[in-house]
Amino acid sequence: MSTICPFRISRAADEKLARNEAFRAIRENLRRQEMGSEAPSFCSSHRYICSNEAQESFRLHRDVIHTLLLPLFLLHNQASRVAASILPAHTGAEPERAFRGEARSAYAWLHCIFSEEHDWYLTERCPACIVLHVLHSEPTIRFVAVACLLSDHLLNPGLLNSRRLPNFDFWIEALETAVHEDPFWGADCWPDMEYRAYSLTDGVKQLVLQCRDFQTALDRQNMQSITPYKANFRFQRDSSQSRPAHQIPLGSSNCPQLPLKNADDAKQHSRLAANRCLQSWADRPRRFHTRRDGDIRSRSVTS
Repeated sequence: MSTICPFRISRAADEKLARNEAFRAIRENLRRQEMGSEAPSFCSSHRYICSNEAQESFRLHRDVIHTLLLPLFLLHNQASRVAASILPAHTGAEPERAFRGEARSAYAWLHCIFSEEHDWYLTERCPACIVLHVLHSEPTIRFVAVACLLSDHLLNPGLLNSRRLPNFDFWIEALETAVHEDPFWGADCWPDMEYRAYSLTDGVKQLVLQCRDFQTALDRQNMQSITPYKANFRFQRDSSQSRPAHQIPLGSSNCPQLPLKNADDAKQHSRLAANRCLQSWADRPRRFHTRRDGDIRSRSVTS
């Protein structure tokens, strides 16, 4: 008996995906990873019970799920970097304490889901296992639902070289239908899942705003720490240029006088004397210490 993909999308949605340049790029990347591996694409549990048509459906839906979750994955990485930058390292505080209100709950939820579902999202290879795992638990269903609801909000122009991903409203409809038809979940479970998903999207939006504010503050702090150093460097350079030249007596032992015969001898003597004097000046002990490499001080922003 062949395993059937639990999700169904319309022909119009399928054609829309096929026309989207960013989605095609992600599909091509996943296809190269699949072709570059020596292991079979499908695991032993699904390799022989899935028809060729079913395998293609699983591949398409796997690519949709990866594309959907990509913005949340990037947001979690950015929020983790921001939290590490603004929290004191010696206190061992949890990263979510860098954020406030609903954003803190949203980050804690994202951190938990990515930690617990790391193998499913990042290391699982079988397209059928990836797709079927969505219905494995309420958190994974809600995870995909939140990604659908935020598909427009999280996609910024800088993602994927300014190529915008499509709207995934059609996929939340496919998710709802799959939950309704699932023998374990049924239609009664969907309203509560949908309500929790909508509530969580507000927290994720707050997390986006707070990450943006913190990053702006960190960038401003870095600029303020760099500007005084540049100003001090210019001051030292200008001071050295305006300093009067040191007088080296021509009669000193370092620059002996030579008998001159003509103008050419005078020029040659001048070059020789200058080189010897400069060498003598370079060999003198230095009175000032040079700045060591890597000794750059920075200040951190605290909440």
